Parts: sequence; structure tokens; C-alpha cells
Amino acid sequence: MLVLLNQPSQRNQLAPFISGTNGHVVMGGVLAGLQCGHVYADHLHAPKSALIWAKNEMFYLIGRSDNEQFNRLVRQVLVQELLPEALSAGEDMLNLEVYPEPGSDWSSVLHHMFNGRLREGLRIPFQFNLAKYGQWLERSSSSLFMPPGYELQVIDRAVMVDDKIGIIEHEILKFWHSLEDFIQYGAGTCTVYEGQVVGTCISVFVSGIHHETGINTYDPIHRGKGLATAMASAYVQFVLERNCVPHWTTEDFRHDSIAIAGKLGFEQGTAYPVYYMPIQELLDCE
Repeated sequence: MLVLLNQPSQRNQLAPFISGTNGHVVMGGVLAGLQCGHVYADHLHAPKSALIWAKNEMFYLIGRSDNEQFNRLVRQVLVQELLPEALSAGEDMLNLEVYPEPGSDWSSVLHHMFNGRLREGLRIPFQFNLAKYGQWLERSSSSLFMPPGYELQVIDRAVMVDDKIGIIEHEILKFWHSLEDFIQYGAGTCTVYEGQVVGTCISVFVSGIHHETGINTYDPIHRGKGLATAMASAYVQFVLERNCVPHWTTEDFRHDSIAIAGKLGFEQGTAYPVYYMPIQELLDCE
């Protein structure tokens, strides 16, 4: 059976597997126990392969790909435990990335594990460039004012209390174990319109000084007005004031997200594959 690694001390054994991925923020946050997720490995001590689920974000297969017993049990754990939990939490898509150790290749394993049903897309990572962000601020500071009726706020306890519907709390707890953890380690901004939160930009995962960005304008009626850019810019400033580093990753078809990242001084890196499949479709195959 796969071993569930509950303690950060146990999960820290997996740190070398992600050290070549710029300390991967999402996996790092889950391994540290800050953000919600589950970690399974082939062995409690000196694991060679692992499955990491970052809730509401991504599944990851890391390490050796030729671990046949591990590979067989991964599908079982996914189908019997993790995917039903993800479905009940509102996720409808299995999204999967792989990080093999040198010399390993997950391609044939994935084909067999999911009966050739996985689709393949592309994710685009960005690296923050402080100088370019400063240049953009100088050019664009006058255009960051919110449209009439909208207010940009930094998320703190008082703002959460004023959010009577609980939109901010709901967004934070999709990723974080508690609001207190977020207040202590995370950062965020929001847009308020007529007393209601209509958009948020928050640290969805934090690993050390690295913050992965999650941004959302909830109702299409509020989009196309520059709200996301303003929230993201204020969020980046807040992260920098904490002497931390903002990160941005998105899918290749999210053109608005790519454009905002580019405005704010994030430099586009090389796209890499992400595998996906509707959860219900996978469960129906069983």
C-alpha cells in the first residue's frame, strides 16, 4: 500500500525531488503543511516515488517512474479516495503534472495508468523581474485608479469581517488550512463594489519566501475594467514589502492572465505539459 505522509518532517524527504524546479511553490507549500493537500509515497523512509495533491490546484507525480507497485497503487488511491474528495469539494477536472528524476519518463506510465484517456495541455511559468515591474509602475501609475464605484483593499482581518457573504474566506480556505495561517504567511488584495467583494488576488500557495498568485474576478460583468491588473499590482507590492517573491503560472489558453503577468514585469518561461481529464469520466470507467 502507499504510505500517507502526514508530518512535515516526513514530507521533507521529498524536497530533493523538487529542488530543480525553483523550489516549486505549490508542492513546497503542501510539503510544509501550510496549504491543503495529501502526500503519498512508496515508503515512509527514503521514498523513491510520490503522489502529491495540492487541493484545488494540481496532482503531481514525482520521482522514479519505473516503480511498478507504486504506479499500480496510485490509480487505486486516486479513484477510491482522492478524486471523490476532489469532486465533493467542487473540482471537476483531474489536472496532473509530472516531475521525474533524471533518467525517468512518466509518459508510458501515464498512458497505461489512465488507459490512454489523458489529454495534454500546456502550462506557462513566469519569473518575476523587479526592474521591469518598476518600469511598468512608472509608466502606468496613473492608470491604476479604480473605476467609479470600485474600491481596492488589502485583505486583513477587518476586511474579512466586512465581507458579510464570506467570499474572501471561501477563497482562502480552498487552499489554506486556516485564515490565521493566511494572515501570518500569505498576502492578498480584493475589489469591493457596492459593499460586496467582486474580485480577489491572493497567495494561494507559499513556500518560504515564494508566493504563488491566484486571481479571480467572479462575475463577468466586472471584467474588462482593469480590476484584475490593479489587484495584481497591489498584491505584488504587498508581497515585495514582505521581502518575498511573487510567482505566476497559468495555462496557455488564459490570454488575459498571460497579458496581466506580462504587464507586471513577469517574464514568460518555457511552456511545459500538463495532463487533464474530467474526474467523473475517470470514475465512470471503473
